[in-house]
Amino acid sequence: MRFASPGRGFILLYALAYAGMFVSFMPFVMVLLPLKAAQAGGAHAVQLLSAGALGGAAVASVANIVFGALSDRTRRERGTRRPWITIGLGVLCASYGLLLVSADPVSLLVAVAAIQIGINMMFAPVAAVMADEIPDAQKGMVAGLTGIAHPIGAMSAVLVTLPGLGSDAVRYGLLCLLFAALILPFLLLGREGAALPPPPPAPQRELRRFDFLLAWTSRILFQVAGNGLSTYGFYYFLAVLDREDISKTSVEASPIVATMTGSTIVAVLLTILAGKLSDRIMRRKPFLAAGAVGMAAGLSVMGFAKSWGVAAIGHAMALSGLSVFLAIHSAIAMQLLPNPEHRGRDLGVLNLTNTLPAMVAPLLALALAPEKTGYLVWLLILAGGTLAGGAVALCIRTQD
Repeated sequence: MRFASPGRGFILLYALAYAGMFVSFMPFVMVLLPLKAAQAGGAHAVQLLSAGALGGAAVASVANIVFGALSDRTRRERGTRRPWITIGLGVLCASYGLLLVSADPVSLLVAVAAIQIGINMMFAPVAAVMADEIPDAQKGMVAGLTGIAHPIGAMSAVLVTLPGLGSDAVRYGLLCLLFAALILPFLLLGREGAALPPPPPAPQRELRRFDFLLAWTSRILFQVAGNGLSTYGFYYFLAVLDREDISKTSVEASPIVATMTGSTIVAVLLTILAGKLSDRIMRRKPFLAAGAVGMAAGLSVMGFAKSWGVAAIGHAMALSGLSVFLAIHSAIAMQLLPNPEHRGRDLGVLNLTNTLPAMVAPLLALALAPEKTGYLVWLLILAGGTLAGGAVALCIRTQD
């Protein structure tokens, strides 16, 4: 049976595939890359992690736009974006093989670049499918539903770090099987079918372009904090535990990732609720404001935390605010795309708000050296950027 859009079957397959995207990179960002950086970098683990994050973000920035534009052409000519998802799946699995055998900084950075190419070869067309196939009146709900990607991705990170699971090869192979199992049903059973709508009238198109710029700016400010939270959350909790030797942290990985998973489950429940409510009242801005304030408060709590429990509460608050804001923001942004024929390319430009902040957060970490000076100042700076991003988002005129 094949499921045509935008029915429930198609939405379910799409949500699972979207979750597969997060399974494909969250264990990498949360655990595998930090551990590999600790093994390959030793005392310079944070610097190597920062270099990997910077280089990976640069590769991802270019790759997402390129493959988004290529999927636009395939969509116009063949009515589908799925060939690029299929190729990306193969590239990503092979790239995890490179990560497995990397044993020094150079080979690690090469593996990081290859993984980013594979991820973005899939992610660019998958994101554009939502803009193509899901009506505006359902975008909030679907954006909230795709929030299941976060806990599934985080739980997959827990799974691949379970003690006694086996060698690193077994763990990496299991990870590849997990994200392939989530993505393949969409590739095999999903069917894209929405016709390309005509471009909007010129005045509306100009308004959308300006509001898209505001949306881009707000998201890039917000995502500096989001990327910092994702990339350095592992080391933050090690600091709370007062663990100094980060080259021997494999036994610490499971409780840390389990805490992150608990935070993510809370976040996704709130995100699904926010998405449904925003569709019902057809207002997005109140939820953007709530997300920004919630994340800034959570980051502040994390900065002042002196115990594991307080740190975990702050992390849950910050992650919930991040998840709600990004889901609702995605629903808005997809309604602002100015040209239906270039959605993949334009979403690639929007994706720069994910990759460029991934370059800023490591630079902040290198400048402030939070592993030596403490995380308070760094987290408060991220909280300020979060509030600034929320304020810019409230200036978007097309919504509300």
